[in-house]
Amino acid sequence: MFKKYSFSWQLLRTFLISTLIPFMLVTTVLANIYSRKYNSDIRTLVDSTVDSMTSNIDTYLYELKQVTLLPYYNDEIYNYLEDLAGDVKNPDIVNELSLRRNLESNMSFIRYNRSDINGIFIVKDRRCLYYTVNRSDWKKLSPDYDYAAQSWYRNAIAADGQCLVLGPHKPDYITPNDSDVISLVRSVVVLNSREPLYVIKFDINTSIFARIFSGFSFHVNSKILIRDENEHIIYTNAALSESDSGKLSSKLSGDSIKLSDGAYQTYSYPIGDYPWTITILLSRSEMQSKTNLFYALALLLYLLGTVVAMLSYVTINRKIVTAIEHMKKVFHAIRRKDFSARYEYVSNTELDDLGRSLNHTAEQLENRIQKEYLMTIQQKDTEFRALEAQIQPHFLFNTINNFIALNQIGDQKTLEKYLYALSDMLRFVLRAPAFVSLSAELEFVDDYCALQKLRFSDRLSYRIIRNISGEKYKIPKLLLQPIVENSVIHGIEPCDHACQIIIEVRKENERIVLSVSDDGVGCLVDSIRDSIGLSNVQERLKSFCPDSTFQMTGEIGRGTTTVITIPEKDTEDKS
Repeated sequence: MFKKYSFSWQLLRTFLISTLIPFMLVTTVLANIYSRKYNSDIRTLVDSTVDSMTSNIDTYLYELKQVTLLPYYNDEIYNYLEDLAGDVKNPDIVNELSLRRNLESNMSFIRYNRSDINGIFIVKDRRCLYYTVNRSDWKKLSPDYDYAAQSWYRNAIAADGQCLVLGPHKPDYITPNDSDVISLVRSVVVLNSREPLYVIKFDINTSIFARIFSGFSFHVNSKILIRDENEHIIYTNAALSESDSGKLSSKLSGDSIKLSDGAYQTYSYPIGDYPWTITILLSRSEMQSKTNLFYALALLLYLLGTVVAMLSYVTINRKIVTAIEHMKKVFHAIRRKDFSARYEYVSNTELDDLGRSLNHTAEQLENRIQKEYLMTIQQKDTEFRALEAQIQPHFLFNTINNFIALNQIGDQKTLEKYLYALSDMLRFVLRAPAFVSLSAELEFVDDYCALQKLRFSDRLSYRIIRNISGEKYKIPKLLLQPIVENSVIHGIEPCDHACQIIIEVRKENERIVLSVSDDGVGCLVDSIRDSIGLSNVQERLKSFCPDSTFQMTGEIGRGTTTVITIPEKDTEDKS
């Protein structure tokens, strides 16, 4: 059974659905458009920012590369280092000192004027020909350090004069060690023969990157990383935990990563011709908060609009609901057969017209019921009396003739038996209430069939099959007798051989089934279905229970069957 809702609630629900669903659709579409536009703008901002970053880094590394070419620009330094590499002794000690000062002056000038350079080293095989480092007063070269065994040295020699960029590494050739540095290494070669003379190495700290990145902002919490070809972090502008460093020092999969302080959107770009990449991490939660702010503003506007609409709704709803409540009172009064109630509320809407129509209808109903109610009762009573009377003329005439015959032959015992049966029938017809137990109806039918058998003798036999107890079930009086009488008149009487009538009562699927069948001559059902007796049965059956069924089937030469079904719950006492 469906749950009922008040008109006011249904009106409110319709209002909310008709506004909320379109609002949510529009808001979702606009939010998606805004989110895509925002992400596109972020990507454009990141792209343009990284272009500037990579350009600055590329320029910076290019300048450093040019610095590593210093020996080629100064003949004195080039020749001096060539002699040192070849272990050639200069006989002129004064000249030796002058060349040494010239080398020291140029290299120290470079280191002192660039805070990003930690040290400059010129090495040949296992020897360091020259070096200059920060805090040289307490930092020394590691003794017996084999430079030629290092991969960076061999790679520089193999590069044939090209400058190489080394990722983060610890300068273990200095004691005590500095923090990790990046380096530019280049082998200085003989220009005409391309024979390597020595390798020059610049150790660089990452302070320059802080200055490069300081002027850039992405409007959300961000992290900027530079990573080398082995995914090692060269520089980051934010402090990273050990676990975060581990995650970021490996190949990133997908376009997002979860760190200890939240999830981040990742964007990676190569740096020019160098094996480095810039990785930008933008906070996903802060980016999402921009879209959430749009949703919140849209929701706020919707709520404001809803409040205004609700104020209007409450005013109109009060008029509508009050008018409907007044109409309901009129309807409830009519259901109680009180036709004096009238609609009196004034809503100044079309509902007042409906209320006046309701008043007019109530007046008409009151007049019609008063005039027609008694007429209808009288008509139904007349019809029922006619049904009761229809068993009297021909049936009683035939029965009395049979009694006379029994008296003439002196069969007093049989005569007495059937007199009692007729007496019980007449008592049932005249005194029984409108609704009787199924057992009483079957006993009446039993008496009726016995008196008919007295008339037809061996040409008629009958059986009453009771598959259920009939005491607790109530049905209209004389419901089965007209059907049995129909079988006798149209099925048995015209037949010239023995016939049988079977009356059966049973229960199927919570319904009481009443069946009357005969094997007489049969008939065309349409020719007798509308007879007074059967039509009266059908009409009374529908009045008794609208959910009941009445079905008659017949075939010439094969008899007739009539089946009535009544829901079990409708057979309770109706008296």
